[in-house]
Amino acid sequence: MKDPMLDHDYDGIRELDNPLPGWWLTTFYITIAFAAAYFAYYHMYGAPNLREELEADMQAIRQQQAAAKTQDTGPSEGVLLAVLKDPARLASGGKVYAEKCASCHGARGEGSIGPNLTDNHWIHHRGAITGIAKVIAEGVLDRGMPPWKTMLKEEEVLAVAAFVKSLHGSNPPNGKAPQGEEVKE
Repeated sequence: MKDPMLDHDYDGIRELDNPLPGWWLTTFYITIAFAAAYFAYYHMYGAPNLREELEADMQAIRQQQAAAKTQDTGPSEGVLLAVLKDPARLASGGKVYAEKCASCHGARGEGSIGPNLTDNHWIHHRGAITGIAKVIAEGVLDRGMPPWKTMLKEEEVLAVAAFVKSLHGSNPPNGKAPQGEEVKE
């Protein structure tokens, strides 16, 4: 069988007239079918576009955030007050505080990089013991405080929250200037 050569040559180069491979033609026909289905679905039958999909996703996120805000997953005030009255657990909280918190808040809560924990001024949750536990657990990333719930056990978070509450009003020397809103108890 004679090779089917094309009639012309390019700079002395002659070309065979071979058919395209079957896999290539199959892929080509599949892309044409996909393009037709895509065009019909998105342009003729009004499928949601990217902007509508984004808005639907954002609405779902807003609903999840609203549901999360209504759920109070933190410990109750009664549990925290019980820890505050237990000297052993309070001492345990003091140990964890000295190890994890004192570098920013000072050994006696006087404040250093972090705020003073002994005065009547509070940046978050108005100094409520449940709020203190929440701040310890979830952190305040925009102020450089990491969330400790992944690094401490829940019992340790409760003990540190009770210890921080016990520091209130102790007035250590060289206390940092007040930050946040003044709360009268």
